[in-house]
Amino acid sequence: MSARIILVDDDRLLREVVGEYLTNHEYEVDLAESGEEAMTMFEDGKYQLALIDLVMPGMNGLEVMEQMMNIDSKIYCIIMTGYPTIDSAYKAMVEGVSDYIIKPFQLSELLETVQKYI
Repeated sequence: MSARIILVDDDRLLREVVGEYLTNHEYEVDLAESGEEAMTMFEDGKYQLALIDLVMPGMNGLEVMEQMMNIDSKIYCIIMTGYPTIDSAYKAMVEGVSDYIIKPFQLSELLETVQKYI
């Protein structure tokens, strides 16, 4: 069975491109355009990894990650951001993020990061 990933990002093009790329690399990928939508899909044990945009309308990425980790403490969470700051990276690490990737990124770089965890 292939690993299952949930990708949460308000950028439709990024969701589609990254989702297709990861699917082509044997992962099952579910897409969500908001934290709220992601949480309606999320269940304990359903996903091995979450790729979450940091800055989104509504729930931000750290809020989504916190809720996911409260439901499934075994999930790996990778935060993606186009607005990197030392403060946001530190807060993400304190909150339990598995990794932090800065946009724009190469798809191969993202794949390497994902492969470290699943």
